[in-house]
Amino acid sequence: MRPMAALLVAARMALAPPATAESPLEVLAARLAEQIAALAAGQPVELSVPEDRTGRGSALVLDLRALVAARLAGRVVLATEGPRLRVASVVSESPRQLVLSARVVEEPGGRLVDLVSVSASADATLLGLAAVSGPAGREVEVVSAVRTPPLEGPILHLAFVSQDRLAVLLPEAVALFRWEHSGLALDARLALTGLFTTVRSPAGVLLWVPGEEALWALTNRSPKAVLLGIQGDRVSRRGDGAALPWPGCPGGLRYRPGTNLLEGTLAGLGAGPFLAVGSDGDVAVSPEGTLQAVDAPPRRRDLVGEPTAPETRVGPTLAPLWGGLLAASSPAPPGSEDAILVYSRAGGRLALLESLPASGSVRALTAYVEGGTARLAAAVEETDGLTRLLLLDLRRREP
Repeated sequence: MRPMAALLVAARMALAPPATAESPLEVLAARLAEQIAALAAGQPVELSVPEDRTGRGSALVLDLRALVAARLAGRVVLATEGPRLRVASVVSESPRQLVLSARVVEEPGGRLVDLVSVSASADATLLGLAAVSGPAGREVEVVSAVRTPPLEGPILHLAFVSQDRLAVLLPEAVALFRWEHSGLALDARLALTGLFTTVRSPAGVLLWVPGEEALWALTNRSPKAVLLGIQGDRVSRRGDGAALPWPGCPGGLRYRPGTNLLEGTLAGLGAGPFLAVGSDGDVAVSPEGTLQAVDAPPRRRDLVGEPTAPETRVGPTLAPLWGGLLAASSPAPPGSEDAILVYSRAGGRLALLESLPASGSVRALTAYVEGGTARLAAAVEETDGLTRLLLLDLRRREP
């Protein structure tokens, strides 16, 4: 099965996760059933379907309700009428736990009996993929859209090692995930060692070097770039460098000390500094959030020194796509609704083609391009502070 098709299968399977004796859902169901049975003390119980705050979809909460009911069979009578205890619950998650919180009230009357909360450790080595609705773009078609449970954060940068393998840069570590039918599986996690400085805004960059099977990592907490070797499911440290080698930048990139600004001379774009640099070195984002491209014409000024055309403003993320297209985050301020913007560079001019909504702030973008399709990964920080990966398969619509 090709990786693109495997992603669609993984999305469907994530909506109905298998319930094994070791699964977090089984643990939650068993623990809640014990609490309910103790509180009921022989009284009938109305067991509502939990409210889903995980974003994984209705199948998860329906499965969870069925598992709880199965564990109450023979111990508690389930009812929806007459004197009873009504259990209304909510399931949520963090990067390490699934949490089920319930409010138990007496019916009729609604008198509060108790508040119950149980939790189960999530599997940190496997990120299930939940399908989400993809926007219907005019120029770019979203073939599939899935997202993961919360990850350890913040996520500084992302890089595809291959079509089905993704590297994630954290402030002090690099994690390597592999796509498989059940979701994203953690292959390896390597701590970045050295002296780390305290910075106001953590930032970092990954660069995959295919011919060398190597991954460069640079953060603004360390003055040196780290070279990592990728062999199968193993990640090892090969060495370091004074700067991060980068296409189109002979002297490499460095972070200006204490900031999230990259310094380095890019052919056709100057010495910077930059908030983000495209993996081909021919597109970048200025500190003011202006999108700059090598083939874009210089902005002319009129007689009083004012620009004759508006600047193209974006956020601090970039990912080159296919056929002269590129993706960037929107210039939305933190805390507001963000979007993934798709631009065309046809004819040397930047033109906005699509705006794909993202339910949070886009912190990192990367893409794997194959022919006329692209797989796009975005690290999205939601309003509750949790970070998930949004994974999109894209293709250009035929005229």
